[in-house]
Amino acid sequence: MPSRTPPPMVRINIPTVNLSEAWAPTPLRKHRLGTRLVRLYLPCLLIFSLVLNIFFFTRPVPLLRPSSLSSTRADDRAHRKYDSVDFKRLTDLVLVPGHGVYLGDGSPLNEASWYLLDEQRGEVGAFMAHIAKAVEIVKEHDQSLLLFSGGKTRIEAGAYSEAQGYWTAADRMGWLTKDVYRRVATEEFARDSYENVVFSIARFHEITGNYPDRITVVGFDFKKDRFLDLHLRALRYPKIRFNYVGINPPGDSAPLLKAERRDAYELFAKDLYGCSGKLAEKRVSRNPFMMNHGYAKSCPEMSSFFDYCPANPTAVYDGALPWVN
Repeated sequence: MPSRTPPPMVRINIPTVNLSEAWAPTPLRKHRLGTRLVRLYLPCLLIFSLVLNIFFFTRPVPLLRPSSLSSTRADDRAHRKYDSVDFKRLTDLVLVPGHGVYLGDGSPLNEASWYLLDEQRGEVGAFMAHIAKAVEIVKEHDQSLLLFSGGKTRIEAGAYSEAQGYWTAADRMGWLTKDVYRRVATEEFARDSYENVVFSIARFHEITGNYPDRITVVGFDFKKDRFLDLHLRALRYPKIRFNYVGINPPGDSAPLLKAERRDAYELFAKDLYGCSGKLAEKRVSRNPFMMNHGYAKSCPEMSSFFDYCPANPTAVYDGALPWVN
């Protein structure tokens, strides 16, 4: 049997590869860019989150409206319904002293809708809280009359009184519902806190024919001592028949209290009836429209009291007053 010749051998040369020269995938440009962005923005994001959390936990707590009041405005004024009132049976005065002037356009919760002095910026929430609390009190006591008190004190605000602005703000918020609508009115001549009280007592008499058995003032808490220590003393009004509900703006009230002592309390302590000096000057400056009240005629029992300016500015009026036995 013939022998088989094996096929020729084929030599294959396999090239050697240096490991240092081996192929490796080149990182994509987008991957490199993404890593850089993460390294750049992650610290910024962490810092922003820290600042946001610090603000959230240290921010002033906003003043809330009483839960019994809604914020729905009653627009159907042509068909407004309200309960009739026997004014002679009203016995309690609820008083809100005015501060800024609501101009009637836009939301009362928006500062742009008010005429404010620079130092009143940030206080609109407190103004609205005063209004809301007073309306709530009147809703709870059907023998009470609410008066917003304050005259046309700012020429820049035009012929809008502080009292008129507060009434309009309450109405726009829908708070003057039919059960209280006729028991909310205005006193539009007062130029300071003393006149807020005195003129509101007189206005109460104009409306009801009576003098109030009890008075509740809703205002700034840092002004409470001025009313309790000085105005009641000047009026000889019994403290047992007087109540003060204090609501401050959010934040630290210490600077407000310091300014109150310097600019009001100490002045009234030396001049109970505000007859001279800075208090008298303030009254002149806060009456740009030259308004004059007629309370001496409508309240003859108090006629001599309105003009009382003793030589001794701390001497208390000792004449007859309707609320003094």
